[in-house]
Amino acid sequence: MLARLWEALFSMSSDGVKKMSLKEYVADTLSGDGDFVSRAIPVLNGKAEVNVMYIENLIENEMINTYVIERLQDSNGEANDLSSVEFMDRMKSKVLSVANVYSSGDRDHLVQAILTGHVAVTDNEADHAVVIPLGKREAAEKSETEPAIQSGNEAFTTNISKNINLLRTRLPSPNFMFKQIELGRTSHTKVRVVWLKNAAKPQLIDEICSRLNRIDIDVVHSMSVLTELTEDNPLSIWPQHKLTERVDVTVANLAEGRVAILCDNFAFVIVVPLMVLQEFQTPDDYSQKWIFSSIMRITRIIAFFLSSTLSSLYVSFVAYNHSIMPPALAIRISAGRSEVPFPSVIEVLLMTFLIDVLKEAGIRLPKGLGQSIGFLGAVVIGQSAVEAGYVSPVVIIVVALSAISSFALPSINLTNMSRVTNYFLILLATILGLFGVIIGVIFLLWRLVTLRSFGVSISHPMDVGDIRLMKDLLVRSPIWKLRNRSTLLSGNETSMGNRTRKPGPSE
Repeated sequence: MLARLWEALFSMSSDGVKKMSLKEYVADTLSGDGDFVSRAIPVLNGKAEVNVMYIENLIENEMINTYVIERLQDSNGEANDLSSVEFMDRMKSKVLSVANVYSSGDRDHLVQAILTGHVAVTDNEADHAVVIPLGKREAAEKSETEPAIQSGNEAFTTNISKNINLLRTRLPSPNFMFKQIELGRTSHTKVRVVWLKNAAKPQLIDEICSRLNRIDIDVVHSMSVLTELTEDNPLSIWPQHKLTERVDVTVANLAEGRVAILCDNFAFVIVVPLMVLQEFQTPDDYSQKWIFSSIMRITRIIAFFLSSTLSSLYVSFVAYNHSIMPPALAIRISAGRSEVPFPSVIEVLLMTFLIDVLKEAGIRLPKGLGQSIGFLGAVVIGQSAVEAGYVSPVVIIVVALSAISSFALPSINLTNMSRVTNYFLILLATILGLFGVIIGVIFLLWRLVTLRSFGVSISHPMDVGDIRLMKDLLVRSPIWKLRNRSTLLSGNETSMGNRTRKPGPSE
């Protein structure tokens, strides 16, 4: 009885709380990870057992079965007089047939090792574990829709388990969490909600899971099933989610407190909540000097306004508001349109429609042929239309500038929105002139400030007018100034330690 009392006192910490064993500590730390496996294997003919702990999708199943589990099971008939602690020492040198096996008693190191593709083997009594490197490296696809010049081009695949591993490789942390949901009465499609526990708000996780659980459909046939059935306002043309195929973009958003939604059989990831200024960011913004990145980000914003409003402004000036234009410009435009048989709005709509047709043709045709057809089609049709007198040269310039500006947009959501907005404002300009364009822009801005993405305003921080919150949205501030996360996204505001300072001479 005194021996049991002494053992109980020894297992208590100084504050009277029972001290966890090594196995319990690792299991408790990784308990929120849905892929964590802790398997008990009997050894010494059932006299003892060891626990094999690993992350399931980070390990080659065939290797762990052949080189660990089978070897442990085969050792049952050997050295029955060994204690479990002695067996642990013998296991490292004689039982396991894997190179680079080592022992470690550092609990945090063991957690980190498991998260980077190692297997840890321990028993209930030992204060150390045998660590075996059996991790596998997932081969990523190359990003086609979001290319970058100075950044890696790793893209997701259609296998959700591989996609989780690609994220784990960049985020080997116990704060990396996910929850799996199965959608589709017939397709039984796996969907995983991924977040960082130390960054994302629990309320946001609960809201996303609640909306996904409300989806009752036969087949998840596209990503639109998830986006349109979970958005706050699916009828709005403003983007309310970010769709990306890039691993680094997803990791950066997770670190800011956002949540990623992965769906099996699809190589794109949904990132929410969205702030619309995010859509003007590119991975290259963080691979070059901050001043260059800021200039290019502002350039993209200007390109968005040009692609959305340039054609409608031309129609309003030519059809209604002649007096606004400089006289010399008005005379040149009038001279160019002297032999054109159509009103200006018909010219603009016709050429804009043809440009959109050429864009679609370029997408549907094989890659090399599509680029050639788009270029030759634009040159031949534009030149022929001007020479035949059906459109004026100024219209070709205006429509071409509008189309080229849309190519500068890094997000397909913004590109599609600029197309719809362009037609909408052209029709308003036809009816009310410049006044109609202004009314249309005001209406779009009103919708922007009223929309929410999972409870977060998509116009933030523009809606509150605080320039300090735009350090990494409107422009890209130097890295040393990006110390805090947005309080709208994260409950943990600090993202950078005090040791990180502005570069300069050592003190």
